[in-house]
Amino acid sequence: MGPGRKERAYMEDIVALGRRGAALSNSLRQSRGELESALLIERGTQRFADRLEERLARTEAQKARALVLVGSLQQEVTQVCGQLELAQGQLARLTAPKPGIARRLFKALGRAQG
Repeated sequence: MGPGRKERAYMEDIVALGRRGAALSNSLRQSRGELESALLIERGTQRFADRLEERLARTEAQKARALVLVGSLQQEVTQVCGQLELAQGQLARLTAPKPGIARRLFKALGRAQG
């Protein structure tokens, strides 16, 4: 004689619970894998964001140095322009314009005749 109705129902419940346990176990394994992947992605994203922030900080520092350099060069250009203006003024005072060759000839001829 075989198992009774209650026993068969218990056995079916046990088999169903075993299947359910296996499905939950697979689901848990899959969820763990997804969680690990998500953690790796998050860690990688954080590292990438950190590198971007470092690059931005370096760029900002370079920008600040470039602005200081441009300001310094601007002051130097202003000084050189001032010096050039002074030199041009001195040069203009030192060298009076010489009369042209035709004027000198007429002047020389006028002296010779007069």
